[in-house]
Amino acid sequence: MDQGSYNLKAIKDIEKALPKNLSNPPEDSTRPINALPDYEVRTMKDDLAELGLTKLEREAKGMPTEEEFETGGKPGVPIIKHAEGEIKREIPAPEALPTAPKKSALPSTEELVSEKEEEMPFVRPRPEPAPKTMPEIEEAPPVPETEKLKIPEVSYAPATPSHKKRILLLIIAAIIVIGGFGVGAFFLWPKTTPEPTPTPNPPTTPKPSTALISVNQTKIITLTNEKSLFETLKDEAKSEQTINTFKRIAILKNEREFISLNEFFQALEIPVSPYTLGDLKTNYTLVIFSQGTGKRLGIIAEVQNPEDLKNQMRDWEQTMLDDLKNFYVSDVPGARANKTFLDDIYQGVAIRYVNLPYTTLTLNYTIPNNLLIVGTSKELMYTTIDRILGK
Repeated sequence: MDQGSYNLKAIKDIEKALPKNLSNPPEDSTRPINALPDYEVRTMKDDLAELGLTKLEREAKGMPTEEEFETGGKPGVPIIKHAEGEIKREIPAPEALPTAPKKSALPSTEELVSEKEEEMPFVRPRPEPAPKTMPEIEEAPPVPETEKLKIPEVSYAPATPSHKKRILLLIIAAIIVIGGFGVGAFFLWPKTTPEPTPTPNPPTTPKPSTALISVNQTKIITLTNEKSLFETLKDEAKSEQTINTFKRIAILKNEREFISLNEFFQALEIPVSPYTLGDLKTNYTLVIFSQGTGKRLGIIAEVQNPEDLKNQMRDWEQTMLDDLKNFYVSDVPGARANKTFLDDIYQGVAIRYVNLPYTTLTLNYTIPNNLLIVGTSKELMYTTIDRILGK
């Protein structure tokens, strides 16, 4: 596009930019001079209508508009059109637009390296240290002569162990010696059979007092609540026993005590006068005599006052047979043959007796040598007197 077309386009742009009331003179020339011009309000809608759809489509497609085509593609240059169709280019040529600086080519690797080397800051070199001056060498002390040095002589004596080690060695040696003696004694010493451990002895049965006459055997029985003394004596009378022998019966009331004379009379249910018991001592001997016709029971007791006891026994004769009914453990006594007691003498000893239906059964008593003898047969009485007198 030439210069004329460019100027024409610029004029047109200026004319469009001016308001319409300035580009076209008003019809009414009678309007006052000082009156303000009538401005017209522009809207975006009107501007788009003036531009037209063609211009917008060209801009969207990237094609030049009519103005760009007339101005040679250089916007901003006004072109004024007059009514006669002439175009006047009154606007001077626009100033030359500043040209953009040319882009320099990329530097090469060598140039970059050289530039960096040039841009490095200057580093002041470190000052070299001043040379050290050699100190004056002091004279070494004189080496001592060989003769003056004392070298310790080498000792070849073996090192002695410490005190603790010596004690430890002595203890170990003593243990070895004692252990050797023990092992030797274990194998060489004659082995003896160990003694059996003694078994605890059962509780010993208490011994009764010494019998008042010589007896052939002694039997200890225990009084229990399950069986009376009379039944126990009857069972004992049934046991085997040599004829013409005495078996002593000792009665325990517990594990360690024998019954007393008074307890014996109570256990056999024999009523005895207190005066009679007062003349008797606590020591007594109960025997079972074995004879050809059966077993007979007798008792021997120590006497404190023989003469007084004789009087007490005569008073007891009236009920003595009935009171001593449990004294017959083998046979029933029965009714008496005579009403009163009779006198009898054997070996110079006076005897009081009463006859019963059987001649082998009697009730008699005597008091020789401060001893009271009560028996249930004449043979038992005579044999007892013989043993007391030692015949």
